[in-house]
Amino acid sequence: MKRFIICLLFLQLILESSYGQIKSSLSGVIKDEQSSPIANATVHLLNTNSQTISDEHGNFRLNNLFPGTYQIEVTAIGYATINKTLSIEKGGNNIQFSLRQTSKQLNEVVVTAQKEEADLQKIPASITSISGKEVEAFRIQNTKEITAIVPDLYSADPGDKRNVTSIRGITTTSYNPAIATYVDGVNQFNLDTYISTLFDVERIEILRGPQGTLYGRNAMGGVINIITKKPENRTDGFASVDIGNYGFQQYSAGVRTPLIKDKLFIGIAFQYQHLNGYYTNEFNNTDYDRQHSLLGNYYIKYLPSNRWAVTFNVKHNANRNKGAFPLVPDIKEAFDHPFALSQNAITTLMDNIFNASLSLNFTGRAFNFSSQTAYQSNYRYYSKPIDADFSPLDGITIINNYGKDWNNAKVFTQEFKFSSPAATTSLWKWTAGSYLFHNDNPVKQATRFGNDAEMLGMQDKNFSLINTTKAKSGGTAFYGQATYAITSQLSITAGARYDYEHQQQNIKGEYQHDPNPQPMFDYRSDTSASINFSAFSPSVSAAIHFSDNNLFYATYNKGYRVGGLTPLSSDPSQPELYQFKKE
Repeated sequence: MKRFIICLLFLQLILESSYGQIKSSLSGVIKDEQSSPIANATVHLLNTNSQTISDEHGNFRLNNLFPGTYQIEVTAIGYATINKTLSIEKGGNNIQFSLRQTSKQLNEVVVTAQKEEADLQKIPASITSISGKEVEAFRIQNTKEITAIVPDLYSADPGDKRNVTSIRGITTTSYNPAIATYVDGVNQFNLDTYISTLFDVERIEILRGPQGTLYGRNAMGGVINIITKKPENRTDGFASVDIGNYGFQQYSAGVRTPLIKDKLFIGIAFQYQHLNGYYTNEFNNTDYDRQHSLLGNYYIKYLPSNRWAVTFNVKHNANRNKGAFPLVPDIKEAFDHPFALSQNAITTLMDNIFNASLSLNFTGRAFNFSSQTAYQSNYRYYSKPIDADFSPLDGITIINNYGKDWNNAKVFTQEFKFSSPAATTSLWKWTAGSYLFHNDNPVKQATRFGNDAEMLGMQDKNFSLINTTKAKSGGTAFYGQATYAITSQLSITAGARYDYEHQQQNIKGEYQHDPNPQPMFDYRSDTSASINFSAFSPSVSAAIHFSDNNLFYATYNKGYRVGGLTPLSSDPSQPELYQFKKE
């Protein structure tokens, strides 16, 4: 990585010297409909690190800009966001922006759906964008709750906060989802490693349909992009208290501020949630799904120059759930006794998620470049055995508390992306990049058959089948996409992606009988298998821009969901290490 960045810096010097040191500036004033100046309005050149805020007289200035055509976004609290296309000349420009109040005009929306900032109205794709204000207004606190406002999307949580999401009817309950979720540009690799709780959100983007070209594996049905608020040149913060029925309590607070104006920024946000639960466990007459969680989101952003931006982000979620799966043995009992169950094995789900990422962004005269290195982990276990027969019988329970070496998923990802520069008069716009990952997921759990196991059809009782699976996978991908403007109204986009993945599993099954805590013998000897996958995901689209507010387009996209190897099951009828194909 260090050598790569040094080479990139050297290339930057060569390119900028070849283009000369011609620099320009953009200055102006921001006013409202009554020509009164607007202070603290943000002016941002899309797909660059150039951003500033207006002073008390509404004046702003951006220096050291390359001449060319830019997309400019202007935002201010209480006013509708506007996006403008502006050509910055060699001698500099002076311009006036006029903003209208949000009660009189809708916001013009910028999204990163195609891995670059762009006006939503100009993207040939089916996209829903939910702003941070809408997230607050609709009281959206979890990704599953966007079901109520997003067309063709359904999301549900079985009880343990691992949401299973469907877009246009494409879904799966596998650990490899059919809908990819990204948080601040980081691919939430599987159902274990992503944080579904929403707070301090800038916007949510939902892309419907296959998105394999730019997003790769497990984007067969679509993509959910979640962008949280980042620190800027002004100091702001928030604090809120939410109280509801069923003992619901939520406390949120955060602050974003510059430590050195135009150079160094930090952002800190916390949230604590508590819920008594919706279900009653009639076995001991207690609240079943009583839970609490503590989340954090921390940013450090450094701008060594207006060409470079370095952002370090850490997120974590410590979730404790005393009743993760509120299930009963049959449908009749569920309808006859809603929100009631009877389980004898009482435990607490210990869910510890940690995400960290380091992002480098460069904006140049010939190209833009970004690098994102990310690490995700989830140590997830039950403090005591969890009920697996969902009844008061001492029948079947699951044990997986074997220490931090087990049930602790770890994922490393790296993405490099090059794209056309923000300032350009070319008819071409392009994006190209590479992506690689390594996944380590060691799983150890026992299926215990208790004293009442014979009532469930077992021929023995008080024994455990201990399954050990060491699963590792790694892969790489290369992708590219380009758009050509045939005319000012007609454009064509084409792209392709190649993914390669290698998976390996090592399994072992042991039989243990009480009261001896040690396994007596292996019912499945130590065995391993591996498998390789590859996929080619093309896309092509044509778009006609009849006006700024009307777009007609046709697209062809291909996505895929990765295949794999089945783990060892406690059910001997289920084949282990069975190779199932990609979709």
